[in-house]
Amino acid sequence: MNHHILSKLARDSYTAHTLSIGECEMLIKIFADVQVVVFRGTEVGSFFSGAGWVDVIRDMRLFPLFDKDAGWCHAGFLKGGRRAARFIADSLDKDKPVICTGHSLGGALSLMCAVKLQAMGFLIDEWVGFASPKCQLTKKTYAFNQTNYRHRADIVPLMPRLMGYRHNYPVIWLVSGADIDADPTWSDHAIEYYVEKVR
Repeated sequence: MNHHILSKLARDSYTAHTLSIGECEMLIKIFADVQVVVFRGTEVGSFFSGAGWVDVIRDMRLFPLFDKDAGWCHAGFLKGGRRAARFIADSLDKDKPVICTGHSLGGALSLMCAVKLQAMGFLIDEWVGFASPKCQLTKKTYAFNQTNYRHRADIVPLMPRLMGYRHNYPVIWLVSGADIDADPTWSDHAIEYYVEKVR
């Protein structure tokens, strides 16, 4: 599926969802030939007024956790993705390919969910992250296509830092020559930039 369409679905996941478990919100879209599971990213804006603090706590659960399918991964992302996979399995068709995607925290959760859904017998067509942080501690690779986008100096794809976490898949850097030396920043992180730049 076209990654621009997926970026728009990632944007939509901030305002609409199909299912929710433990403040992990997912938007499921069924197309003729594929099912798309989209995870919402961190809702920092609702830290005090809503349950955005749950997202922030998930982001901060930095210590690694082992999973037989995923390997050593960021505990917060792994636990959230694993729980989501069990929760949404009955809402998906095992005979139709699945694409998992999301922005920021949603990218990390969707990658871990894709791994667990595949282990449950679902055909994972691909995973696409938009500014997904690093999830994996080991070099374990997964048996489906994976792509992550980084817009300009977006800091989130570089996180967590100083912990040994890594991306074991291509990260496509949406950057021009003048931006290559820019210091990492939160100001390049908004999903709207990814919708504009990913084609």
